[in-house]
Amino acid sequence: MEKIRIKNVTEENIDDLCQICIPSEKREDPAFIKGMEEKRKWAMEMLQMWSSFAKLAYRESTPVGLIQYKPVPPERIIYIYCIYVPEKENWRKEVATKLLSSLIEDMKKPRVWFDNKFPLALVTQTFAGEKPGQYSARLFFTKKGFKQVGDDPDFLYYPLKKGFIYQPVKGRRDPVYITETQKTEGYIPQEEDKGKVLLIYGPSFCPFSYSFLKKAEQEIKEVAQGIPMRWISKSEEPEEVKKRGNVEGCFVNAKPIKSFVFDKENFQKEVSEALMFP
Repeated sequence: MEKIRIKNVTEENIDDLCQICIPSEKREDPAFIKGMEEKRKWAMEMLQMWSSFAKLAYRESTPVGLIQYKPVPPERIIYIYCIYVPEKENWRKEVATKLLSSLIEDMKKPRVWFDNKFPLALVTQTFAGEKPGQYSARLFFTKKGFKQVGDDPDFLYYPLKKGFIYQPVKGRRDPVYITETQKTEGYIPQEEDKGKVLLIYGPSFCPFSYSFLKKAEQEIKEVAQGIPMRWISKSEEPEEVKKRGNVEGCFVNAKPIKSFVFDKENFQKEVSEALMFP
């Protein structure tokens, strides 16, 4: 068996990070190409801001897994966006374990992000999306010693300081904690948004985010033919996004659509209901 090597993401291998999530048959799909471009913007911003934000697992020269994370200085924690091993041939071969272990080892040292103090914990919010036969993210993290935060079974933490119990700051709305379905919360409707569809996107750690919106566009056209649609990029039109509450996602007739696009029946029902009211 080839040895698994773990490498930090730098400018030299940043494209590996942007491509690893995309199935080979989708590499030429315009929606996924755009998604990779948005992820590259996110990755470059993270690299410039934090210098350390992701790791890749390699088998020889082939990337086979990733872990992405972000320091949260006010809480002295490291937030893990995701850990992912896309191909079945690499499952149950300790790829994810080696990625997590490498991150834990790095965090045993004082970090400049925390005024040269040690981070107190790793924190993550898991979500469904595993393939058939693949460990769920929640099962993986709990098997590695992560503990539940409060009443939310998907909100987990791993103490790096003995005896530390993580308690999130009450009322805090840090972007790293916001799930895909929560990105529409805080939307400030504009008069100009009525009678049309808004699809707001921006740099993202997940290249699928943009393709989800393209899918939403298709599903909306089935129930609302001819409705005007406007795409807004957070990086190209920041003021337009800011005045709407710095949100992302799909908005129809000045109302946020919260159903997941692959739940076609409920998604289209919510779109139809949004169009019924002025």
